[in-house]
Amino acid sequence: MVLLRDVILKFKRGVGLFGTCSGFFGMVEAQGRGTLHCHMLVWIAGNPSPSVLRQRIVEDDQFKARMFTWLEKMISCEFPGQTAVTVEANGALPMPRLARDAIDPRSTPGPQVRDYRHVAEFWDAFRLHVSALVERCNWHEHKMTCWKHLKRGEEPSDEKCRMRIDGSTRSCTDIDPETGSIRLRRLHPRINEYNPVIMFLLKCNMDIQYVGSGEEAKAALFYITDYITKPTLRAHVGISALAFAIQKNNEKYETADTDMSAEEARSLVNKMVNQMMSRQEVSHQQIMSYYVGEGDCYTSHKFRCLTWGSFDRYVS
Repeated sequence: MVLLRDVILKFKRGVGLFGTCSGFFGMVEAQGRGTLHCHMLVWIAGNPSPSVLRQRIVEDDQFKARMFTWLEKMISCEFPGQTAVTVEANGALPMPRLARDAIDPRSTPGPQVRDYRHVAEFWDAFRLHVSALVERCNWHEHKMTCWKHLKRGEEPSDEKCRMRIDGSTRSCTDIDPETGSIRLRRLHPRINEYNPVIMFLLKCNMDIQYVGSGEEAKAALFYITDYITKPTLRAHVGISALAFAIQKNNEKYETADTDMSAEEARSLVNKMVNQMMSRQEVSHQQIMSYYVGEGDCYTSHKFRCLTWGSFDRYVS
């Protein structure tokens, strides 16, 4: 996170990769297999509000062109240097597999400027290295998690992928006429959004989105802050723990009267709490993260709590 904050965002250190960062809020999530990844919102100084942005894009062609150019430099949906749309003639393109004797680019250091006599040579090597990383990290192949929100009877398909990788392409950035949101250029149907510099530095999967409308802002806010209250104990595990505690408590007091005594009630509560706590899972990645002084929440400011339900009822 130090690399992201001090080198990429350069918070309070000047102009960073995206511009002058005025704030950030990030939550760390542990996946089922234990690996950690961060969901983060970044505020850029001078970025217009969604309503102002939409108005300026409609009224000012020069601003629109500059905005689209900046977005296409910051967020890529194709390989570095790609200029033509990749066409899928026979279904979804599978991710190329590494040869048995090939070295995974994620485990190799990237090119260094000092190793090249001319800067142009470095940038050629940079693009080749990033292309190899993108192929390994950001080439999307559908998995069951893509369709975990499907209703009973619905068939998995590109269009229903919750990661929004549906095989569609777009030769240039434009505006959605229905929603007014910005639709970024996408020359490759299977490459998820990434930033080339961050890919070069972090060598990991990423999904970068520009929040350019009120609807997108609300969705991003809900999605990221949802991890603040995400339970580490899965529902079915918790229910089985409670059932086991009740069973053990009944066995202990099976000869007692039908009415539950205070002692029996206390015993039941203790057993329920102990069973729930014993089934909490913390991955070794999470433990090591805390050991080295990292945490599960990264913020530039002290944010106030907002009880959304009460707020929504008040304004409605």
